[in-house]
Amino acid sequence: MPTSAFADRDVRFGTGAIELVGAVADGLGARRVLLVRGRRSFTASGGDRLLPGLEAVAEVEQWSDFAPNTDAADLAVGLGIVERFDPDLVVAVGGGSAMDMAKLLCAFRGVTDADELQDRIRAGAKVTGRATRLVLAPTTSGSGSEATRFAVVYIGNGKFSIEGPAMLPDAVVLDPSLTVSGSAYQRATSGVDAVAQAIESLWAVGATEESRVFAREALELLLGALEGFAREPDEANARAMALGAHLAGRAIDVSRTTAAHALSYGITKTYGLSHGHAVGVTLGAFIEAHADPSRLREGIDPAAHAAAMAAVLGGLGAADGTEARERFTALMQRLGLETSLGKAGADTPASREALAASVNVQRLGNNPVDFSAPELAALLQGID
Repeated sequence: MPTSAFADRDVRFGTGAIELVGAVADGLGARRVLLVRGRRSFTASGGDRLLPGLEAVAEVEQWSDFAPNTDAADLAVGLGIVERFDPDLVVAVGGGSAMDMAKLLCAFRGVTDADELQDRIRAGAKVTGRATRLVLAPTTSGSGSEATRFAVVYIGNGKFSIEGPAMLPDAVVLDPSLTVSGSAYQRATSGVDAVAQAIESLWAVGATEESRVFAREALELLLGALEGFAREPDEANARAMALGAHLAGRAIDVSRTTAAHALSYGITKTYGLSHGHAVGVTLGAFIEAHADPSRLREGIDPAAHAAAMAAVLGGLGAADGTEARERFTALMQRLGLETSLGKAGADTPASREALAASVNVQRLGNNPVDFSAPELAALLQGID
């Protein structure tokens, strides 16, 4: 286990770690705990094994009545529960949406007016303090939300990112046994999301030496375990995926993501592909584009970028960008994931131009290669 993963954070890692949540809560002095959990995944994953230990030390109220994509209307309901129950600890057990919801409940605690809540979300001020303790336990190996200082929330169709140092949890419970109960598709797409985070973090403009260490370790673990984990999960590949996804989260917490993630939200919203699948559809094309040093933006260190791309190509066993794209596409197909934008529904030039126009400009600014809207559209035209 890479020591860099947990050196500066309270992370309980290992099979059965979920049963330590009660001890973690007790150590934090918690006596009233709001448990934010997935509706079905909580029991299906074995997350409910935390209940005896947690209920032995604290009064527990459970909440799971929120949509998969965290919505401001659901957040307002949750904040009402927080106001009534007055927890001193919020524990989330679930995928990225449950963990994001828990972060947001802590960030916006005390905001009881729905209009004020939406105004504050739109304003996007950094979250620099919170009064409520926070513990996160993921049931998927993909989002890395337990390791990041940001959360996504929607107002209607508008997507907003809330971030700040106070969004990081007091403790993480990383139990690989919770991640194996999902479908093969869910395990594959979550894993592809984590792979994409590691790859994008390696080349991101915002990357640092530390974040690249996390990203390289993540990529090695994830690529070595993903196919087996998707097809037939066992303790070994589940441990590798859980740790790899966490490391990828540590990496993007510093570097942020880039163009493939920026495009994924429009693909998911318009054509219904899950988030990880949507990221994976374009990632191969972006790997090929980033392997061309002549396309680098002014001010990007060519040596650092070359080292980042060497890690990406080496992880995929490829000699150049074209082969890396082919190998990543083949990996997607072995995982049973459709790689054609046309078959996903974006089957006209106009539909791909619309996707290119939908990207988050901030994430494009974190890309080491410049892409104009026509260049993005051209890249998308080639994904068939």
